[in-house]
Amino acid sequence: MSDVNELVARIDGAITAVKAKAKQQQETELKHFQERHALLKEYEKAQAKVVELAKPRLEALAKRAGERVSVTPSVSETRRSARFEFRSPKAYITLTFSVAPDRELKNVVVEYDLKIVPVLWKFDSHAEFSTPIAALDANGLTRWLDDRIVGFIELYIQIHESELFDKAEFAEDPIAKVKFPKFAAGATLEHGGQTHFFIDENTKAEFAKQKGIATK
Repeated sequence: MSDVNELVARIDGAITAVKAKAKQQQETELKHFQERHALLKEYEKAQAKVVELAKPRLEALAKRAGERVSVTPSVSETRRSARFEFRSPKAYITLTFSVAPDRELKNVVVEYDLKIVPVLWKFDSHAEFSTPIAALDANGLTRWLDDRIVGFIELYIQIHESELFDKAEFAEDPIAKVKFPKFAAGATLEHGGQTHFFIDENTKAEFAKQKGIATK
């Protein structure tokens, strides 16, 4: 028969084992927290660079859209986004660009999300650009952003093409004798207090030659 001292020793041993296990878990969790905190600091630097590259491009889009769009920025702990809501009689259009880290905090993920209702046109509703936090691909990101923005503009024009042409102010190329919307001019030239519009640089050059105008 075992005595009470042996029982107490076994109890103390069980308690000690639990305490040791708890301490090990705490140390593991603390290490994980410190590592994640360090990774978040590196991500914040990468995120700032993404914002620096994206901001002027998104501002250019908003400026060109003018009163047709309202922009809503959003900032959370690790995610930043800009939501463009376009006022259109043709469709409900929202375009969102966002940046966030992946789950492992190894990559920056920039996302493009486009919603158009009703869905009467073919378009890519989602796209992503992922680049390592430790080696941000700035050139690749800017090309991706530019392609997404231009692609959206082309789609927007497709949706509103008839409206754009109906409201457009037309001009005539004085050389080619072709009429076209002023926004589609391939070249312009100021002469005699008037702006002349041309379908391309060739007709502009011919006009300048005929008028004896020096052009660069």
